[in-house]
Amino acid sequence: MSTCILWFRNNLRLGDNAPVLQAYNTFETVIPVYFIPAADQIDSWGNPTIGPWREQFLHDAVMDLREKLREYGSDLLLLEGDPVTALKELSATFETNAIYAPKELAEYEVHEQLQLSLWGKSEGIEVQFFLERTLYQPDDFPFSLENMPQVFSPFRRKLEKYAAPRKAWEEPLISPVDVSEFYTLQGHWEVDTPAPDDRTAFPYRGGVREAWRALEDYFWEGEQAVQFYKETRNGMLGRSFSSKFSPFLAIGCISAAQVMDELDQFEERHTSNDSTYWLFIELLWREFFQWTAYNAGKLFFIPTGLQPEKPWKPHFNSRKYEQWKDGETGDPLVDANMKELLATGFMSNRGRQNVASYLIHDMGLDWRSGAAWFESQLIDFDPASNYGNWLYIAGRGNDSRPFRKFNTKMQLERYDPDNSYVNTWLN
Repeated sequence: MSTCILWFRNNLRLGDNAPVLQAYNTFETVIPVYFIPAADQIDSWGNPTIGPWREQFLHDAVMDLREKLREYGSDLLLLEGDPVTALKELSATFETNAIYAPKELAEYEVHEQLQLSLWGKSEGIEVQFFLERTLYQPDDFPFSLENMPQVFSPFRRKLEKYAAPRKAWEEPLISPVDVSEFYTLQGHWEVDTPAPDDRTAFPYRGGVREAWRALEDYFWEGEQAVQFYKETRNGMLGRSFSSKFSPFLAIGCISAAQVMDELDQFEERHTSNDSTYWLFIELLWREFFQWTAYNAGKLFFIPTGLQPEKPWKPHFNSRKYEQWKDGETGDPLVDANMKELLATGFMSNRGRQNVASYLIHDMGLDWRSGAAWFESQLIDFDPASNYGNWLYIAGRGNDSRPFRKFNTKMQLERYDPDNSYVNTWLN
């Protein structure tokens, strides 16, 4: 009997999921596993590696996936420890022929993939990583990855002219499997659920069901907010100023291709305008950062970023850093956004640009400390998008501009003229 371990990572869904599709179409027995994140670790800046809102959102999504698998007579084993080490041991326990998993594109995850692949080759076990989180496959590009445009505009233009986004793949038939004899291997994962805040702009929990509720809300309910996206995208208050898809995309409750399919349906059935086009542009920005991170490797995470030839001396002040994290800088726009992040795990794109600029250019702190706090707290943390945007603001990305400094007072006057956002979070 052929057996495959199906390792779920940031692909917590069954539909449009290449490793899921390949595993269930190829093997008689598929054993789904997921590794519980270590929430008790502290990063080099003194932050928890995964904060309460991010952990709760992730926990919700994993439990939702497990429930769906159980409906099919399967299950999801929740395991602890280093995934590479544990998977090597589990392959013997399960008498495995193969390990299938999603292909990640950031440096740490790429290193995990290399380690496991080399081990599989030496042991005669098939180890495959399938790309599922992007809107395009490398073969779709009108350029090689090595010659990918370094900045977004030519990247976008080439894709729009010469390539088409892929369509979502169907969900496979999920075969039942009895893993009860392996329950003793499972880890223990309990989360302290943070108190919900009625002011949140993100009124969803983690999971596929909630992801599709968010798509339904944005595309099909009420005023069908997607058709006004270009006018509202710089908002900071309320549910409808932006799609709110990013948390679900980050951990794979939905895929970029599924969002694109829904957008295509909306344009066919209702309207195609600048706003629906701009949502596509946002998906292309995400795509750009995914592949930039892959090409950059470790450069994405070092102080000098993608411009190592330009000298830069990192600065850090723990007192200022704590003020920034707690929303106690004295700048109303910065403080309101940072308090929203603490209270909900979410922040608007406009807010993120301003607080990042303030930490780097006004407080003079190391951009990586800000990126690390976002990694800890944001429910939509994705290494490519997070670090890519911080590099962009710090002037350490591919952009030729030395830095991007935001005048937070002018930003407040422009994007919160009546102080409704600031008053919501500071009063």
